[in-house]
Amino acid sequence: MENRGEDHRKRTDGRSKLPRPAETRDDRGESGPEGRRKPGFERRADGRGPRPERGGKGPERRPRGRELAAVQDLDEELLRLVMRRARLLDRLRVGDRLDPDVEKTLRVSWEEKAARLTRDARLARELFRLLQAVEPLSHAEEEQLFYNLAPALKPVDIRLPAPADTDAARCWMALAASAGHGLSLARVPLTDAVVDAVKVLNQMGGQLWWEEDGTILSRGGSGLTRGMDKVLHVGDDAFNLWLVIALSLNIPSRFKITGASSLRFLDLAPLSHFLPELSARLTTVVPGQHGLPIRLECAGMVPDTVSLPAGLPPDFVAALVLAAPFRERPARFILPESGPAARPPLLDTVLTVLAEAGVTVEWNERSLTVLPGLPGLPEKPELPMHILLATTLLALPALSGGRTRLEGPWASTRAAALARRLLECAGLELHADRTGILSTRSTRQGQPAPPDAEIMRGLAAEAPALLPLAVLLTALAARSGRPAALTAVPTEEIENCEAFLARLGLLMDERGELKAREERDEAPDSAWLAPSASWAVALALGAFLRPNLRLANPGVLTGLFPGFWALYNTLPSPEFAHKKAEPPDVKPARRRIIAQGVYGELPPEPPAGDDC
Repeated sequence: MENRGEDHRKRTDGRSKLPRPAETRDDRGESGPEGRRKPGFERRADGRGPRPERGGKGPERRPRGRELAAVQDLDEELLRLVMRRARLLDRLRVGDRLDPDVEKTLRVSWEEKAARLTRDARLARELFRLLQAVEPLSHAEEEQLFYNLAPALKPVDIRLPAPADTDAARCWMALAASAGHGLSLARVPLTDAVVDAVKVLNQMGGQLWWEEDGTILSRGGSGLTRGMDKVLHVGDDAFNLWLVIALSLNIPSRFKITGASSLRFLDLAPLSHFLPELSARLTTVVPGQHGLPIRLECAGMVPDTVSLPAGLPPDFVAALVLAAPFRERPARFILPESGPAARPPLLDTVLTVLAEAGVTVEWNERSLTVLPGLPGLPEKPELPMHILLATTLLALPALSGGRTRLEGPWASTRAAALARRLLECAGLELHADRTGILSTRSTRQGQPAPPDAEIMRGLAAEAPALLPLAVLLTALAARSGRPAALTAVPTEEIENCEAFLARLGLLMDERGELKAREERDEAPDSAWLAPSASWAVALALGAFLRPNLRLANPGVLTGLFPGFWALYNTLPSPEFAHKKAEPPDVKPARRRIIAQGVYGELPPEPPAGDDC
């Protein structure tokens, strides 16, 4: 026994007992006062008291202010370093993309350094992919914390040619490039997705170019190049990727496909498991990554009947149908019984384009058969309106009064029908004819009504891009004094709905009903980082209900419509809608932008087939 100099007294049970000062009192004895025991320290049958009951880990410890501030400062420093890395990475890009060898070198170096700090290889790969996805901001954009939304609260007077549907435009471009026909498309928003589609179709053998006024032209040619062996870049839009894969399945080819950082998060595993049925093989380049870059090898021997699994991306199914006329025999597709691929939303647009191109499509319950051959493309197909942009402009009279007149055909898809019902619920009267559509505030309906659950479910399935506008119009009904509820919002969008409604001064309870929340008179100080362009559009229109809302990422709308802010900032009457005519003797200079560089060059006449 260790002896520390204490006077150990022997007890009758053989154990020693340390002496206690005379003036102290043993409260543990039976005669001791129970009131001096700690609360909850009750005596047990064996004579010992139990441990105090702890409701968890005891009293909640608040984080130390100094440590919390240090972590916040470190987060800010990390974000600045991430932005500095993005700027340095941007200098290494050539033609808006990073050389694959440079990216591989960075990835290998990252994995070697990350192995010393973490044993989770998957986490290290995900962090690298996220860092590669960061887009650099200019110093002015970095210093500007938000974009203030303060439109003129006056009745609108809009008379514009409606922006065309970019998906329909790319379908026509794919047909023209594959068939080698001449084509002219007007009113096409020159988004990054459209420009990237022109470039990648030129790499595959097309002869396309665009002009600054939104015109897409095709010079014809000899169709797609057989036996391709090159690197194709599809940009950051998934539909471009589906078009490239679907068109390549019909011809012998072997190439590598790269894209922007957003497409690296795609899960192409279901597609890689399905493509062997079409005599093709898809493999990923980066180990452990299911997105781009990929390698694709196609034998060009596609079976006549294909059963499509439910796990395929819906837009890829639509692209397969679009490419079917270029096969040698009729192509029969059996759609799955359930799931998004059972009736892809984009399939309506594809079938409309094929019908206008003279292609015969036969429906039979869950299957459709596309007959081969392309009788002839119209020289100037008339593109329908862009549903989201058109619905946005047509909804403005419900918020501020006035009228909106858009020139162009209204689409005949299911999404367009839902958009029309949505606008009518908002108290608008729509008058459509062969030349356009007019929207004015209804004098019969009275206060706007919220869209019902059927419309909300239809939008979630057929046109999810219109869902934020439906939430906005529901908020309009709530602020007008009518009972309004959001009962059919998808689970993954509930958090976005709550954040959006909070900036409009509304709360959504557990039943989905909207109520006003207690707040200050001014708008919230925090700027909203819109999760998508659709939510950014809804916030821009929400400023008519509550001015001076703040948007943290206004650049997200340039990918939807490059001229959106020019239109928004000149409301109620957009300036470029009333341009003065040029004098008759002055011919405006025309600039033609031709897709060149690493993405593919415009082939010389006569076309030589391959462009590299």
